[in-house]
Amino acid sequence: MKKTIDAFIASRNIAVAGVSPRKGNWGLMLMQELKKKGYSVYPVNPKFAEIEDAKCYGSLADLPREVENLILAVNPQRSIEMIGQLPVSGIKRVWMNQGIGQGAFSEEGLDMLKAKKMEYVYGFCPMMFFGKGMHKFHYWMRRKLGKTPVEFSLN
Repeated sequence: MKKTIDAFIASRNIAVAGVSPRKGNWGLMLMQELKKKGYSVYPVNPKFAEIEDAKCYGSLADLPREVENLILAVNPQRSIEMIGQLPVSGIKRVWMNQGIGQGAFSEEGLDMLKAKKMEYVYGFCPMMFFGKGMHKFHYWMRRKLGKTPVEFSLN
């Protein structure tokens, strides 16, 4: 997974599914943080045409082809539906967001990604790698408690 996380961090174009203008929406908070870090963020939600002055895409097929990374900030069932859309997109890597609880992860979604031979990340909140402060502390705690694969090491 480290190679895939490194590719996510290196890319400057990231789609985030599940963004809404609703206050407290995790996808919106993730989009805002990524934009602060200089990433071009492409919100995906068929219910909105625009969110915070950013064009909102109705489906993965609508995304520009240069967008190769997708963070799923949706429930597991919606995550499975979106993974089903991957063949009609330019997405190469998928991150099933996990904060508190299950997040976007499901065994079925993981099996689908494996069958499609996609690069994937699960079991981590993306902000542990893109963020700072408490997010980095959360990552540090998981490492100390043995809750991360040995291959991970942040400097």
